[in-house]
Amino acid sequence: MKDSREYNDIMDMVNGGIMLTKEEKALIISLKRDRFYAQARVAAIVLCVLSVMLMVGFKFNEGFLDANSRFSLLMDSVNRIEENLSYPKINVRAEFEDVPNAQLVLLPDTPIAVENVSVREEFTKNKIVVTLSGASESVQDGVKLVMDSDIMDAVGVYRQNQDVVVEIFCNDIYNWKLGARENGLVVSFESLHRMEDKTVVVYMPYEDRNRLAIPEWQQSLSKFAADNHIRLFLAYNMQESYTQQEIVEFANAIRADMLLGIEVKRNAQGTKFDAVTICNTAYFIPDFNSAQLAILLEEAFSDVTGAEPAGFRECVEEDVLISQAVIPAAMVELSVPQSDLDRVEVLYKLNESILAAMKRTITDALAMYLSGASGGEATLSH
Repeated sequence: MKDSREYNDIMDMVNGGIMLTKEEKALIISLKRDRFYAQARVAAIVLCVLSVMLMVGFKFNEGFLDANSRFSLLMDSVNRIEENLSYPKINVRAEFEDVPNAQLVLLPDTPIAVENVSVREEFTKNKIVVTLSGASESVQDGVKLVMDSDIMDAVGVYRQNQDVVVEIFCNDIYNWKLGARENGLVVSFESLHRMEDKTVVVYMPYEDRNRLAIPEWQQSLSKFAADNHIRLFLAYNMQESYTQQEIVEFANAIRADMLLGIEVKRNAQGTKFDAVTICNTAYFIPDFNSAQLAILLEEAFSDVTGAEPAGFRECVEEDVLISQAVIPAAMVELSVPQSDLDRVEVLYKLNESILAAMKRTITDALAMYLSGASGGEATLSH
C-alpha cells in the first residue's frame, strides 16, 4: 500500500509539471516493474489453473474424445470408399494371353507400387477385386494381362474415378497372394485344399459391415491370423450384399474348421446388456461340434464384452447360418440398450471388445480342439 501511495504521489507531481529527482525516476521504474511482475504472477496462476482444469476435463472425457476421433477417421474412410464406388465404371480394353501358370499378371504402361494396391475378396461369388489407387494414368487401353483360364473364368478391367480396378472371377475357391514382377503386378493362386492353415468363416449382417472397419483393428486381426496360421474369411469385409444362406453355403463348401456368427441387436426398451448363444446339438460332429463351439463363444463374449449370459438356444429352421451348417457353427446375439449405442465411447468400446472376443473364441477352439497333429494344446499368439 505504501509503494502504491508513493507511486500515485509521484505521478501527481509529474502531471502537475513538477521536475522529478533521479531517485524519484528510479522509484517510478521500480514500482512499474513490481506491478508488471505482480500481474505476470497472477496471469501465470490463472493459466496454470486453466491448464489443470483442461487436463482434468480431458481425463474425464478421454474415452469419449478418443472414440469420437477414431470414429470420425473411420467415417471419413468409409465415406471415401462409398463415394469412390459411386463413380461410373469406364471399361479398359485389355490384351489377354492365356498361360497355364496359375497367375494373373498385369503389365501397365508404368510401374505401380505394391503399397498402392489393395485386394478385396467377394468370396461368396468366387471373386477377387484388385484396386490400383491413383493408377488411372498408368493403365491405358490395350493393357496386357497374362492369365490362366483353368483358374480364372473371367477378368475385367475398368477405371473408377482415379483408380483402376481389376475384377477376377475364379472357377473355384482359391487362396491368393499379391506380388510384383518386373514392371507388373502378380496375383498368384493356390487351392484351399492344399493349405495347411485352419479356415475360419465369420458372419456379421451386411448392414453391420463397417462395425470393425477401423484400420488398426483390421491390421491387428490380419496379424493375429498370420501368426496363428489361420485363413480368415470375413463376411463384413465384402462390399457386395450377402445373406446367411450364402455364407453358410460357402463355409460348408470349403469345409471350414468353424463358422462364427456375431449379431448386435438394439434393445429400444430394456436396460440389460446380455448375450444369447445359438447352436445346433441335433447335428452330431465328432471331436468338435456346434455345442462345444457355442460354449467357447458364450464364455469369450460374456467375459470380454461384459454381456450377461442369457443362455443357449437350439437353432430353428430360420437360423439358417447354424441350422444348415455341416461344420462346427455357433452364433452369439448381443442385445444392447439403445441408450448405450447412442453414446460414441460406449459403442467404440463395444466394437473393440467384439474383436477381442472373436480372437479369443478362435484361440480357445484351436488350442482345445483343433491343434491337429501336435497332440496337445497349441501355442497361440493373441
